[in-house]
Amino acid sequence: MKNIYKLLTLTALIAMLISCRKTEELNVDYSAFNADNPTTNTPLDQWLKSSFLDPYNIEVVYRYNRYYHGNSANVTPTKLENIQPTMQIVLDGFINPYLKVAGPTFTKKYMPKEWVLFGSYSYDDANADGVAGTAAAGRRITLYGVNDYQPLPSGQFYAWDRHRIMHHEFGHILNQIIPIPTDFEAISKGFYKQPYRETSTETAHANGFVTAYASGVSTEDYAETISWSLINGQAWYDYWAATASDEGKVRLNLKQQNIINYYKNLGIDFKALQKEVQLYMRNTLDLRESKFPYWLSQKMTMTIDNSSLVSVNYGVSSAFSSVYNTIRTNVNAIPGYGFTFNNIRINFTTPTTANLEISFNQGSGSYLANFGLTMTLNQTTGEVKFGNGVAGGTTAPWVGNANIVKSAIQPMLDYLTASTTIFIADWMPTGITADNFMKYGGLYVKGAPTNYFYGSLVFNR
Repeated sequence: MKNIYKLLTLTALIAMLISCRKTEELNVDYSAFNADNPTTNTPLDQWLKSSFLDPYNIEVVYRYNRYYHGNSANVTPTKLENIQPTMQIVLDGFINPYLKVAGPTFTKKYMPKEWVLFGSYSYDDANADGVAGTAAAGRRITLYGVNDYQPLPSGQFYAWDRHRIMHHEFGHILNQIIPIPTDFEAISKGFYKQPYRETSTETAHANGFVTAYASGVSTEDYAETISWSLINGQAWYDYWAATASDEGKVRLNLKQQNIINYYKNLGIDFKALQKEVQLYMRNTLDLRESKFPYWLSQKMTMTIDNSSLVSVNYGVSSAFSSVYNTIRTNVNAIPGYGFTFNNIRINFTTPTTANLEISFNQGSGSYLANFGLTMTLNQTTGEVKFGNGVAGGTTAPWVGNANIVKSAIQPMLDYLTASTTIFIADWMPTGITADNFMKYGGLYVKGAPTNYFYGSLVFNR
């Protein structure tokens, strides 16, 4: 009754004002309550028109309108100063990669035609998580939380999170136009569970989901797998799959391949798109997961094979090849054993330790010899310094086999652990195809970039 009473009181007051002042003009300036006049063609409006409306027929709705979030949600308007930098993030890291990879026809046809911005996240329930973004009708993406914007570098998470939302929601947009393949849901059939909040990230990971949110329903799983593959890159995805359960790893790999095929049917090379997004993440946002030094601190194996197809196609360092060829010759020439050298690996076992692994055959048998290394890694600069370490075990690769080939491979140990040598870790080789992007990495000698080595990468649990 209280609300009804207030309404009746207000109605009576309005009636009194009207009856007492029929002929009096009210000279009130309402612009103070709506400083952003929708009829004004501001510099911001002009920029949005030239950047989005003219080339892509995209309308950016930033003036507050309850119609765009419904009656049940509580949101706040967007600060005007956050509009252009947020939409620049959309342009640089979202639209431009699609434009480059998918081309103008696809981009103009499928890119959402309406982008709606709100300052806060959307809360239907004070106890629930705020909604960060939505997709609707195959044509609209709504971004919430725009008032959290900060310029780089402090705004790195904001920009990354906008891309997480955008790529997720655009996945829904595409799925509203072209349905999700029917075989996708079967990959994790029996593991979807609502509410998703009851599934921990660890459990979701083990079961083959990129996030706990993905474990709730197959449609969200699809959008999340698209988004996280793009924003964190292939190295992250390979690591996430490798550190899941055996079954989870299989599911994660099947899901990504399903998405690659889905995009192929759209006429888009998903791996090429992923590469373009990662170049933005690395070069603009400075995201650590997009840089090779970060992954050296994880459990990872680099296989270096100068006879591999990638090495043949992209070339190898003459300085490193000289050492590599020497130890190959030496191993093959060890008297009395009949060894055949295969390749070498560097196993990055902890953030401070690694080991050099020599692979060789004797007849039909395959054998390994391991040599411990210490490692000092600076993730910011990418600088790596190796030193001689200790044996990591007492089995044959660490003792018997290592003792037999030690003198033969000593030139490689000397190359890696030279007191004056500092390496720089980076993705290599330069210009590698999108299919292998972030699947190969290497190190070059600081101050001598033509002295380098690289290899294929495999993450270990």
